[in-house]
Amino acid sequence: MGTKYFIGVDLHKVVIQVCVLDGAGELVEEKRYRYSCLAEGLEIVEDLKRWRMGGRYAVEALGLNRWFVNACLEEGLDVVVANPVKLNLRMLGKKTDRRDAYEIARRHWMGDIERNAKTYYPSDKQYGYRKLLRVRHKLVSIRQQLVNQIRAFLSSYAMAAPKGNLYGRPATAKLRACSFSTPEMDLSFQKLVDTLEATQASIEALSAKIKDCAQKDKDIALVAGELPSVGPQTAMTLVHELGDLRRFPNSKAVACHVGLVPRVANSADKSHHGRLTRRGNREVRWILGQWAVRLLTREPLVQEWARPWLRRMHKNKVRVALAHKLL
Repeated sequence: MGTKYFIGVDLHKVVIQVCVLDGAGELVEEKRYRYSCLAEGLEIVEDLKRWRMGGRYAVEALGLNRWFVNACLEEGLDVVVANPVKLNLRMLGKKTDRRDAYEIARRHWMGDIERNAKTYYPSDKQYGYRKLLRVRHKLVSIRQQLVNQIRAFLSSYAMAAPKGNLYGRPATAKLRACSFSTPEMDLSFQKLVDTLEATQASIEALSAKIKDCAQKDKDIALVAGELPSVGPQTAMTLVHELGDLRRFPNSKAVACHVGLVPRVANSADKSHHGRLTRRGNREVRWILGQWAVRLLTREPLVQEWARPWLRRMHKNKVRVALAHKLL
């Protein structure tokens, strides 16, 4: 049975705008729902089941859509998740919920979402792995900010910071012994140290969980075992952030997905290639940069490859070129 209805869903925290088009592209129904909790949201999904026979649903890939997509999949609805960047709904000039839902449905009817804007939807297990990696990455950034704050605090009073990293136990003990001229400053400094210590404990717990997951997952273990200078975190990022590689037609599409391709401005006979787009999966882009640094430091074969490049360009550009080649 062919598709009879194309349903565009514009999802928000408290509002869901729905537009239904028939097989000829004619408007069948527009409806606006309000919900304040998951139970009310599931009731909306129950109502949308009216169009399940021959209906295809399209929704943007947003941080708040997992409950909706999961509920639709559990009900057996045919759902397509679209990349909002490629949909580019703001380009129309006038942006409203009603117009967005109609445009999503129209683009779905035309087949444009399936051809150009369809995005990968990870399973809950894969999404959990991604969250594990991303939260650890974020905490590492927070830890560095805390370290910078502590060093600035000590520097303002010409006090030497402990050697090495400040989040190890010996360094933390030395920081605890620091004293300043007022109780307010002592309290502020010790709270920074408390937060640094708690953040480090969280990072260690997440690192242990990542290592445990990497040992149990055969794909991660294979990547970590076969590739040089690749540990559990790098392997898990490559496997679960990239997801199913069969959805990419070639290696260029993978590089584009990660944002390791240059901006291109092409008109008539003129073509200009600029900086990297940096549009795509930032976690993969970041981990590739880290991997490239390790290879340039440790691997003789990579150092031999990089030597002629380093004579004529900055090391950071060579690192990005290596990251692109690794991908």
